[in-house]
Amino acid sequence: MARQNNRLMALSAIRMLLSKVRPVGIHLLAACAAVAALCAPVSAQDLTQITIQTARPRQVFDGLGVGAIFYEGHITSLAARNKNELQEKLYDDMFTRVPTRYLQLMIRETHEPQNDNNDPFTPAFDEKNFDYCKHTIQIAKAALKRQPDIQLYATLYTPPPWMKTNNEASGGGEARATIKNGMELELAEYVWAFLAHMKKNDVPIQYLSIANEPDWPHTQPGYCLTAEANAALFKKVGEYLDKMAKKYPDVPRPKLVGPNTLSAPGAAKDYVPQLLKSSAKYLDVIGSHDYDPRGDRWSALRKLAGTRPVWVTEWCPRKKDASPGMINSATEYGVAMHEAFQGGANVFMAYDWVYPPRDSGEALIHVNWGNEYTLTKPYFLFRQWAEPLKPGMRVVEVSVAGKNADGVKPTAFLSADGKSLVVHIVNTQDKDAPIALKLAGKFAASSAERARTSATDDAASLPALTATAKGFSDVLPARSMVTYRLGASAK
Repeated sequence: MARQNNRLMALSAIRMLLSKVRPVGIHLLAACAAVAALCAPVSAQDLTQITIQTARPRQVFDGLGVGAIFYEGHITSLAARNKNELQEKLYDDMFTRVPTRYLQLMIRETHEPQNDNNDPFTPAFDEKNFDYCKHTIQIAKAALKRQPDIQLYATLYTPPPWMKTNNEASGGGEARATIKNGMELELAEYVWAFLAHMKKNDVPIQYLSIANEPDWPHTQPGYCLTAEANAALFKKVGEYLDKMAKKYPDVPRPKLVGPNTLSAPGAAKDYVPQLLKSSAKYLDVIGSHDYDPRGDRWSALRKLAGTRPVWVTEWCPRKKDASPGMINSATEYGVAMHEAFQGGANVFMAYDWVYPPRDSGEALIHVNWGNEYTLTKPYFLFRQWAEPLKPGMRVVEVSVAGKNADGVKPTAFLSADGKSLVVHIVNTQDKDAPIALKLAGKFAASSAERARTSATDDAASLPALTATAKGFSDVLPARSMVTYRLGASAK
């Protein structure tokens, strides 16, 4: 049936072409060449065979997340210019149309410019120093209004300069600025003060990281920690939060996410083993960024995690991208999510919701401060990935075969009741990819709804596919992601 439909479409295209061709020999030859190309069967060598092993479930999918980091003021800038309708539309595009479960927020270094007192268990913070949080609170409230179950995850980028060896917000580059000796409880108090302020404003924090990329000698706001120093500080903060939860029970004690390194391989090799050795009691979630794509990093972290969740706490493409709508960056997002979930991650977090307009794909949305915003191809691909997925689904095993298998990245999710299946397939190649999709196990489906993001499509709905005895056949455009949603009945 599919081949017959393709031929009918081809013949229709040919008729249109011939109706426009002047009766001159060279044009007729061109038309004939088009006929041959349209009617030629797909080469078996070019076909990529994808088999979904529905009887082989793996880890649970807990959800997706995105950060509101560095450019919080851009996110709220439309309302600042009295463009309230446009501001609400932006929030809808962020939190209504993209069903994320986590929103990552940034703890800045400014709400204690000097030590409040010498007793870290008796906080005395000045409210005016939390002024930077007003944007964060507005964003969090907009998210909760649209998704009441969204979880807020806060990350400390750097403690105040007076707590650090370089007396600056910067991470210090190769000098590797870090926390001064004896400041561990002051840092814990600083973090707790943020938690208390957010709770006071009705946006309680559920998860916390005490550092951002402590393994990387960078110059952005941050501080460096060895694996041993990170574990020791982690324990100190955990103990402090336990004591403060008893003293101030109205401030929720967050679950701790660590080590939140730049390198997932480094986390697996050094940071996580050290945390498990000396601070396991306080390690609720194993999380790392994914900017060091060496080896089978997520499987390594999955093995270390045991029953703990594994999170990709940040990823984004950073290359300049002149492709249409930055479709190249979008498909890089797709590959990063594929690698994470295939490796055993439970959660994937894109780096940032909003950046100012730029020629690279760090953020999903570009906001021209106070004027308008643009939804990028990375946004549409991320939205397409998120829309059909529900927490509690299971990642299932997938196999790929064929000459072009390396350029086709499938990821499959089975519903908790086993009655529906979602398959995302990313084509990373600069050419179309014909595929055959086969379901193995007891799961069966006669049709597949489709959505596609490509150079010309933005999470667009496509006509459903009908199954044949061999499964489903489709062609993925160059640099695209196609999502298949299948209902099921037991065989």
